[in-house]
Amino acid sequence: MSSPIVLVIGEHRNDRIRPASLELVTAARELANLVDGEFVVAVAGSDIGHIASEFANVEGVDRVVVIEHPSLAPFLPGPWTGAVSSIILQIEPFAVLIPSSITGRDYAARVAARLDLALVPDALTLSIDEGQVVAHRAVLGGRVQTAVRFVASSPAMVTVAPGAYSRSVTCEHAAPIESLRIAVNDRDTRATLVDKTEHTAGAKGLTGANRIVSGGRGLGKAENFALVEELAAVLDAAVGASGATVGAGWRAHSDQVGSTGHTVSPKLYLAVGISGAPQHLVGMSGSDHIVAINRDPDAPIFKIASFGIVGDLFEIVPALIGQLKSTVD
Repeated sequence: MSSPIVLVIGEHRNDRIRPASLELVTAARELANLVDGEFVVAVAGSDIGHIASEFANVEGVDRVVVIEHPSLAPFLPGPWTGAVSSIILQIEPFAVLIPSSITGRDYAARVAARLDLALVPDALTLSIDEGQVVAHRAVLGGRVQTAVRFVASSPAMVTVAPGAYSRSVTCEHAAPIESLRIAVNDRDTRATLVDKTEHTAGAKGLTGANRIVSGGRGLGKAENFALVEELAAVLDAAVGASGATVGAGWRAHSDQVGSTGHTVSPKLYLAVGISGAPQHLVGMSGSDHIVAINRDPDAPIFKIASFGIVGDLFEIVPALIGQLKSTVD
């Protein structure tokens, strides 16, 4: 009897592996170890040999399968639904892990519907119970975590929230690479790409940023976000915002960090005037280092902060900006 296969759909963008895919490698390796199984990365697209080679050198990967088809680049949900469905039918995995990205959420739901599979979105951790996959996810704005066990649906399909796992790193060992043929039928190519507009959140994308400075209601009004923007510029960081500031119309939804916005995992997350509502914490608690500035010593964000500063942000942030500028100069 062959070993169970844990399959990851490895996403890439602009000729680079997306960070969320490296997090999925860690998740899949842990899950495969629990069932003494094999971990396979599927890389789909057009002219992606170099991406497949990069995945082959990521620690924990047992095998890489490459699916090349001209309809798979740029992304369109139809061809990707057909491609991923075909991959699953051919490999027959025990579990399928997909990044909970904008694109991943799109085709994952379509694939689940096409193959009549159960799908758990935005999983934070994965485990095994009585031989079945259990996906743990946050609900009610992060206030409660639920555990969902797959019983009569195989393979188990899960989208994994960004930041839920650490990113795997490269190693000297290179996993074997093989090609897989797929058929993209007419129903998957009915929609065609007419135009494409690149989306950015602030000066740089939030989900891939190494540093993020986010502002909350403690700023008092929209104009005071200039402080956050100035601090972010000095740190070469992206600008984020709490759900409360977005709801108040101070920032665009594209800047929101939290359960109804972006889930991020930067090396540094600096929260300015953010109290730490559960909806916000669920979106940034996976950051390597969290620095919080708030005048309320009992603010919930201090419970998860690596370093906390209790005081008036209108005094602390300008002083911090001045110190950072003098250090650079």
